[in-house]
Amino acid sequence: MRSPIRLAMVLGLLAIVGGHLLDGGNLFALFHATALLIVVGGTASAVLLQTPAHSLRRGLALSRDAFDDDAPPDAAPAVETLVEFSRMTRRDGFLALEPYAQAETDTFRRRGLELLIDGVEPDELRSTLEIDLATYEMSERQAGRIWESAGAYAPTMGIVGAVMGLIHTMQNLAQPADLGNGIAVAFVATLYGVGAANLILLPLANRIKMRIVAEVQLRRMLIEGYCAIAAGSHPNVVDRRMRGYLVEA
Repeated sequence: MRSPIRLAMVLGLLAIVGGHLLDGGNLFALFHATALLIVVGGTASAVLLQTPAHSLRRGLALSRDAFDDDAPPDAAPAVETLVEFSRMTRRDGFLALEPYAQAETDTFRRRGLELLIDGVEPDELRSTLEIDLATYEMSERQAGRIWESAGAYAPTMGIVGAVMGLIHTMQNLAQPADLGNGIAVAFVATLYGVGAANLILLPLANRIKMRIVAEVQLRRMLIEGYCAIAAGSHPNVVDRRMRGYLVEA
């Protein structure tokens, strides 16, 4: 496994399955199509009902990022870039940033560079970028919240599956041979709901939250850097100010 989060999830699943086997349980008893359908289908339906399409798409993208990359955004390269931009603008003027703005793929960074090139005053630059940052943070948190919601709905769907299994059991009291299936649905559905919430959905939601916090902090640092450059601060001053945003290893 390339990512520690994947390894942790596998470890959690192995702990549950291993504990079940060590206690003499049957591995196949943990797999039940009816219980899986109730928990997965019910949870997905509840999330879809409450989530706008654009937030759903972004939430899925955030989950892929959380699995693919274990590290938060690294601010150190951005600090070096800001200091270099400060040197360039003091030497050659703000128009020297134009090639970098055209090549920049990140919308927020490109907007900051364009404001510098246009000669916007530091206060107006800060106000404009902070609006962009607030909009970004609200959108990202709303998208990431779908996993937190899924983590809340999954155990409830497990309880729904348990109730349905018990209903099936009560309907077949006169037929002892059919009781096992209803009881299996009841317990396995609860296991699926609680397990999915605590081993996958809620940890993933918290991980996405931490990544959003790190990205917002990086963008706050960029705002400070752009404002310092717009004010004509010395590169050494820009460097010292930006270093305050870095977390020492």
